[in-house]
Amino acid sequence: MKIFIKILIIYLTIPHFLFGWGKTGHRIVGKVSETYLTKNAKTKIKKLMGHHDISRMTNWADEIKSDPAWKKANNWHWCTIPDDEKYISEKHPGRAVEKIQDFIYTLKNKTASKEEKQIALKFLVHIIGDLHQPLHVGNGNDRGGNDVKVQWFNESTNLHSVWDTKLIEFQKLSYTEYTNYLLLSEDRSLIRTWQGTSVLEYIHESKDLRKRCYDFSGEELKWEYFYKNKEILEKRLFQGGVRISGELNRIFK
Repeated sequence: MKIFIKILIIYLTIPHFLFGWGKTGHRIVGKVSETYLTKNAKTKIKKLMGHHDISRMTNWADEIKSDPAWKKANNWHWCTIPDDEKYISEKHPGRAVEKIQDFIYTLKNKTASKEEKQIALKFLVHIIGDLHQPLHVGNGNDRGGNDVKVQWFNESTNLHSVWDTKLIEFQKLSYTEYTNYLLLSEDRSLIRTWQGTSVLEYIHESKDLRKRCYDFSGEELKWEYFYKNKEILEKRLFQGGVRISGELNRIFK
């Protein structure tokens, strides 16, 4: 019982800025990626994991934050690019970009153990999703919008939480319903282009898009903010899933 209480306290006191899309967002991204996996990728992922449903893997990297043994991973979910800079490895806090490369290497490494590859895959699909949430490419000033206090339809929260969960949950769709909704507007030529995008390209996309996140006056965020940002939100969810599929299709040829 004492151990459970300690773990619960650790979980409740984890800084919120460490989280990316909420559970529904990550599942949406995972389900989109599943749609565009090749047959070979599905076969090899199933051999490694016992299944190839990416939506089931996407939240593990957040769930383990209650385990002190994974405290080392707290800064793997985000990176920092100040407004007037390009990304420079290890210049600013946040190791997401470097960890993506590490996990890709592990998954391709024939000498890596099955457990190492399973962990690498679960982190990889999560972090790629994280970096498509614009505020996970922070400006270095406000912890990815966590220090920006706002009201979301009269509920006290912060800007980061609005983008992680509030905008998605506001639409009252399950992750499968939301995924099916996004797939209605797919463009196959864009999908092929997005699947070939590098991590440096999509983190700079997030850096540019985050300007829109801060485009409001006062503290009350309601319908206007939702409608102004709905298209960006859904594009980033969709792109995140497509890019996960592109990475996994290359890894599991």
